[in-house]
Amino acid sequence: MKLKYFIFLFLITPHFALGQTTQQSDTLFFSQTIIDYSIDATGSIFLSFEEGSITKYSSALDSLFTYSPTKLGNTKLLESGTGLVIFAFYDFFQEYLITDRFLARPTRTKLSNTSIDYIDIATQSLDNNIWLVENTEFRLIKYNVSFNRIEIEIPLNTIIDNPDNDFSFIKEYQNQVFLVDKNKGIYVFDNLGNFSKLIIAKTNKCTFEKNMITYLENGDLINMDIYSNTQERSTITTAGVWGVMKYRSNLYYVKNKSLIRYY
Repeated sequence: MKLKYFIFLFLITPHFALGQTTQQSDTLFFSQTIIDYSIDATGSIFLSFEEGSITKYSSALDSLFTYSPTKLGNTKLLESGTGLVIFAFYDFFQEYLITDRFLARPTRTKLSNTSIDYIDIATQSLDNNIWLVENTEFRLIKYNVSFNRIEIEIPLNTIIDNPDNDFSFIKEYQNQVFLVDKNKGIYVFDNLGNFSKLIIAKTNKCTFEKNMITYLENGDLINMDIYSNTQERSTITTAGVWGVMKYRSNLYYVKNKSLIRYY
């Protein structure tokens, strides 16, 4: 599946003040809708599109590789982690995809073959197992894929008010697990599943660089230190932005059918 895009380079008025001055931008336009996004530790960007295709781009927005699935369906979560292994979760199929950084040799695994009931959200752990939230019994679980067993099981009903939760993202980073609930914020656990804190935020996803977490909230761009909780906030003036990523001096805005790079 080939994705058509165009790049435009133009000068803009600086409008972003998180320790840098934005002067230029590139824009990719797509014929398909972006469903999810991720950025790895080297600045490579991964976008998943409607029906499940995934494309890797360099930090300068050059298209590098594309994965085209044989089974069509949207990803609920795309995670590139360190960039060596790419993970995608398909909630409709209750499956996850593992592929390499070239988006080659993909392997899809059915989580429905496990003893766990319906899974709301899932991601790969740092030790190559799976962190997931099971909807039926409302548990945070670390699942050992090699031995097909639950390693960690945390009831969430004492931590999270169940009726109106809407989990959209989960990631293990620096021995912490960040679980995003669109309605309540970002729940932080340690790597043993012990609850640490709640970051109050109305967001659908966050990305990480060093000790900083970056996310979008009500039209504002937030950069926050995950240990001190100090944050910088600026208003985004570009319309239609629903996701953000940051890598060094690059800032990326995700829209439905375009990706903008400010640098």
